[in-house]
Amino acid sequence: MPTIDRSAIIRGPAEVQFGGQVFFSKGNVSVSWENSVFEKTSDVFGVIGRAKTDTQITVSFTPVGELEALAVLFPYGQTALGSSIFGSSDSALVIKGLANQLTIHNAAVTQMPSLTLGAGTTAFGEVQFTGLVKKSGEPDDKNSYYAYTESSNSYSTTFDPANVKSAEYQAIYLGYTHSSTDGFTVDFDVNLAPVTVDSHGTIDMTLVDVGFSANWSPISQGTIPSNLLNLLASVAPGSDLSTTSLTIAGTGQGISFTADKATLVSSDFVWGADANLNGPITVQGTRDINSGVLDPLFEVTAS
Repeated sequence: MPTIDRSAIIRGPAEVQFGGQVFFSKGNVSVSWENSVFEKTSDVFGVIGRAKTDTQITVSFTPVGELEALAVLFPYGQTALGSSIFGSSDSALVIKGLANQLTIHNAAVTQMPSLTLGAGTTAFGEVQFTGLVKKSGEPDDKNSYYAYTESSNSYSTTFDPANVKSAEYQAIYLGYTHSSTDGFTVDFDVNLAPVTVDSHGTIDMTLVDVGFSANWSPISQGTIPSNLLNLLASVAPGSDLSTTSLTIAGTGQGISFTADKATLVSSDFVWGADANLNGPITVQGTRDINSGVLDPLFEVTAS
């Protein structure tokens, strides 16, 4: 029977380096290699072969919550639609463990992390990066995608627990200051179109659209319930829904999320002995155009 040396098993957590920032994860850092294929088939014999058409590398993790990295995690609030997200030069993503290191030569953020803003949680959901063949690289050469080494490493000394903040949050929307029963959530939708070359597969991705949806349950006080009902019901078919600016900010510290236009889409009401009257309300991002110029959809900054 073969023997196993447990001290030789490669394992353990890692830090991630990208865009001049060092990220630590709340949990695992996951990497997935995926080859897209087409099947060669025969009516008599079925599938007789599979050939590669593309290779993409997906990296996902949940950042601990360092606020200094906001510009890297949320790059598309002010990006012009139709732009390349990989840009004119490659951006490397490095995953560094204590015993090994993986460098993906050409990576970009393909899913921005959701925000969960409240006193009892850290801010970020899962972020996703995608790696493609590097600029002027050959798709049949592994060195065009990544470099992998096994050696002893040490983690970065830049981590500062003081930058991982939670706070009390409030929203300013529809002329009211909203407190929430259980915090605020913001989810982002990034629509990307691949740029493909038959001989290389996907070499870039174009930003087609980006949007956000924010949800919270406002504390039912004053005229908030009646005004929400009026704004939702007093709209004729074909007319625009109520749209105003939105700000969600922590008191004294944390994150500030702002949008020029956020449209009220829905609101729940709940009656019960242990229920707050206002259930979740949902608002969605709407583009603001001034003199033909497209304003930023949103901004995420440290407050």
